[in-house]
Amino acid sequence: MKLAFLFGSMSRGGAERVIASLANTFCAAGDEISIITMDNNPSGYALDERVRHIRLNLAGKSKNKMEALIRNFRILRSLRKEIKRAGYDAGITFELRQAVLLQYAFPAGRKFKIITSERANPNTRKLARFEKKQYDKMLPKVDGFIFQTKRVSLCYCERLREIGTVIHNGVFPEILPAEIPAFADRRHKDICAVGRLAEQKGYDILLRAFHLFGETHPEHRLHIYGEGALRKALEEQIAALGLGDRVTLHGSVANVMFQVFDMGMFVMASRFEGMPNALMEAMACGVPCISTNCDFGPEELVTDHENGILVAVDDEKAIAAAMAEIADSPELAQKLSENARKIRETHSGDRIADRYHTYISDVIHERNKETGVQ
Repeated sequence: MKLAFLFGSMSRGGAERVIASLANTFCAAGDEISIITMDNNPSGYALDERVRHIRLNLAGKSKNKMEALIRNFRILRSLRKEIKRAGYDAGITFELRQAVLLQYAFPAGRKFKIITSERANPNTRKLARFEKKQYDKMLPKVDGFIFQTKRVSLCYCERLREIGTVIHNGVFPEILPAEIPAFADRRHKDICAVGRLAEQKGYDILLRAFHLFGETHPEHRLHIYGEGALRKALEEQIAALGLGDRVTLHGSVANVMFQVFDMGMFVMASRFEGMPNALMEAMACGVPCISTNCDFGPEELVTDHENGILVAVDDEKAIAAAMAEIADSPELAQKLSENARKIRETHSGDRIADRYHTYISDVIHERNKETGVQ
């Protein structure tokens, strides 16, 4: 197959990692793969030398509607030129905007297929009235749709569910330590969290929960990996709670799982997610995990008190209680650790890539007519 993945940028992030891994895997299987990005930045993830990375250098914020219109016209022209030149079988977009643009680039009689995937929570997407109108009009016309979770599929029209499929993110071995420590060798007093310092991630709740937990477990330490706009606010909250000697903001770290793979707990306090890569990767490392049962994703990964613990969103008392439960029960912690590691097999990179490859092939050859989200 000759495929083009389309995304805004290939800087470091969950969707970018999935694209890079799929591109490399498909290349190794003999497919011709290009990645088309709107910006001019290099990939934050290693790409097979056979993968063509085409950077349109047309990203940026528009100052007004006219500038936005001109920018979109240039993107349309560039996409149309590249797709005609290369003769792709399909374009796979990881942003809905690119799916709409592709259809405007080829308004009629297109031979290549358009497959898209929602990487964010559709309930939190903010669209202008014109944008929403275009999405509602054009999205149902795509040829394939990949949902990250079954629940998120319920946010879309019946036609997309009929032609679509659910594929979770994969756990790719190149981003995980090959050796997982024995349970007894873990740093049981160290707790970690991974993700952008943003409102979505609920770090304000996590810090309050850790403060409550610390009243009975003062020997534990919290390590937060990620960078973002809320750093100053979180630093101020850490100081106000008197946690300066027990909480560390490490910033953005490459290969973060190599920093946290042997810790005693992982906590995700998010208010919403798409399909949380950090949670999946921590589980794959055997770290006992606590997660909010937010929309969407965690409930399809975590079975409460079997391979992790689920708690309510914005509930610091529930998070603190779950921390104490794991800290005070080595038996429970070991059970969660051993069961969580099974995600390495159920969501292995090869298995997930194979599901993507099969579905894309079915769409190209129009074999997806009798499929759909079950």
